[in-house]
Amino acid sequence: MKTILLIALTLVTVATSSAQQTNVLPEWKEGYLDIHFVSTGVGNCAFAIFPDGTTMLIDAGELDPTSPRVLSPRNTRRYPNYSKLGFQWQADYILSMFPKGRTPVLDYALISHFHDDHFGGPYAAAPRSEKGDYFLSGITGVGDIIPIKKLIDRGYEYPYDLKALAKESPDKIRPLQNLWNFTSYHEKQSGLVHEKLVVGSDKQIVLQVNPKKFPDFSVRNINANGEVWSGVQGKANTNKMPDLETIKRTGAAPGENPLSCGIRIQYGAFTFYTSGDIPGTQPAFEKVPEWYDMESSVAPIVGEVDVATTNHHANRDAMTPFYLSVIKPRVIIQEVWSSDHPGHEVLVRMTSKKIWPDERDLFATNMLEANRLVVGDLMDRSYKSTQGHIVLRVLPQGKEYYVYVLNNMDVNRYVTGSFGPYQSK
Repeated sequence: MKTILLIALTLVTVATSSAQQTNVLPEWKEGYLDIHFVSTGVGNCAFAIFPDGTTMLIDAGELDPTSPRVLSPRNTRRYPNYSKLGFQWQADYILSMFPKGRTPVLDYALISHFHDDHFGGPYAAAPRSEKGDYFLSGITGVGDIIPIKKLIDRGYEYPYDLKALAKESPDKIRPLQNLWNFTSYHEKQSGLVHEKLVVGSDKQIVLQVNPKKFPDFSVRNINANGEVWSGVQGKANTNKMPDLETIKRTGAAPGENPLSCGIRIQYGAFTFYTSGDIPGTQPAFEKVPEWYDMESSVAPIVGEVDVATTNHHANRDAMTPFYLSVIKPRVIIQEVWSSDHPGHEVLVRMTSKKIWPDERDLFATNMLEANRLVVGDLMDRSYKSTQGHIVLRVLPQGKEYYVYVLNNMDVNRYVTGSFGPYQSK
């Protein structure tokens, strides 16, 4: 009898173990391009593993967890729970997905633009680093846990001399000063290199482990500070933004969103584009300068893509009909933290077959119930998934790819949905 019970228990254990194993994301292996959209509810954070194991962080945002806005129903809660701060959960996720055998170091970290939901910022209760004179929030928090080799952003010279502004009005520039303190410390102590994104270059972000093995992989810098790659090597880039003299004379300067950095990742036949919070247009009742429409500037240069992230979280001023009709994404990934992500009319545009006739699948990291209630049935019909970490996995040579959704409610991060294979264009 004991023998029969033992056999039965063994069979149950094996069956349970097998079921759990099938729910675990298969590990990254050489030849895969993985991009993880980390769903913590505190801001944007994407972690990429290139085909040779080179690693890159694209934003690590963290909103002030004590602000009334963040604590209201307008904002997402923190995932998986409140036992850690946002940057700690981001780092925890990244470490859990890091390529086996590689020392946890980020070869690159790109800050798309200087808003706290994309790079963090100090707040009254933010912990202070035990290493240097800076507070831990967003990218400074993640970078305190996982060393960064090269930090890239849009630079500090436009639309003002931000370093000079820091001396004149330190309160206005406090989040950037915290970043500068972090950068300065790690330049001296751990060899961090800071660079401004070089628009048009495909030599700034490159494979670091085994580049010769993957000659069909590249990262092209498309835009930053309103400057857009010409699309032709050696030809001057375009830029609709007002120059420094005009800004000084008129006092009208672009905000952060149009200045966002954008990059295009290509792997064989596969193409991916992401560009922070660049806008396209404002609602009809609000007039904006021509330079505001960054989407129209970048779309012809980016061209058709397989996967794109939503600009500005799919807020009302982004994902315009022209932009969508040019890039025609097969998969759209939306990083959400607010009840206006997406705008109702933006969702209509992203799903309209009149704008482009091809099939498309939408995925969101953590849609709020408030948004679902306002938008209604269209929300449920439009998305393949509205909750969880999103993992984009491109197979060797880039011919096909999958999208996985992982549970963000606990640290097991089991697969809750698998979509594909999609065929690259």
